[in-house]
Amino acid sequence: MPEHYHALGRIEQKPPMSNTDIQARAIQVRQSLETSGNAVSKIRIPAGVPDKVRASLALLRASFDDATGIVELFRIHGGEFAGACFSLLRPMNEKLKRGTWIAFCATDAEVQDFIQNDKIPQRNLSQEIEQIPPFDQFPMFSQQHANAWDKFHSFTHGGNQVLGAYTSGEGIGASFGDQAILGVLDHVESIVVMGAQVMAMIAGNYVPDQAHGVLDELTAAFMPNRTAPAS
Repeated sequence: MPEHYHALGRIEQKPPMSNTDIQARAIQVRQSLETSGNAVSKIRIPAGVPDKVRASLALLRASFDDATGIVELFRIHGGEFAGACFSLLRPMNEKLKRGTWIAFCATDAEVQDFIQNDKIPQRNLSQEIEQIPPFDQFPMFSQQHANAWDKFHSFTHGGNQVLGAYTSGEGIGASFGDQAILGVLDHVESIVVMGAQVMAMIAGNYVPDQAHGVLDELTAAFMPNRTAPAS
């Protein structure tokens, strides 16, 4: 029998959740998206900031939009279009990684090469990000690459990971286990909160009072027992 796939690895086959259960979890994650989005919307970046700031914030916002698309598909349709949600995971994660790298690691020449020629260095961007605080304490990017990149990539370009998810039983259609779908929603929630924190950290160099307020708001909402990261 075909196997189901969790966002971060292979899992045993389990009965699918009802669409109502999936939609209920998606509604919870949507509330986290709204909390994060409302917090970040209070930041006003002044005119004349460097290109790297505009580029990084654009990518981070685009990652947020991918996350919103995933959650809304689950909220409205349950698990019926879960494959489309899996296909959005890689773009969502890649935009978060690139936006973070541009903000904190890229040289001015590399930023211009990206803006003008759509080129990113063929290096391990995750490792470069995780050499600087506070990312050196949370190796999320490299763990993500090690645990799930092949599956993210496969769903995006139509690879063989799609087969097991669409040929379960006698019919043809999306057939994901409950842990796979919950794993996607949990992952999206964590990515959105992290992306909002990164945007506030970037803004801290230009509108520190706004940035500190946003970081405090996010910490109170999602990590009440921790100290907000430095902006």
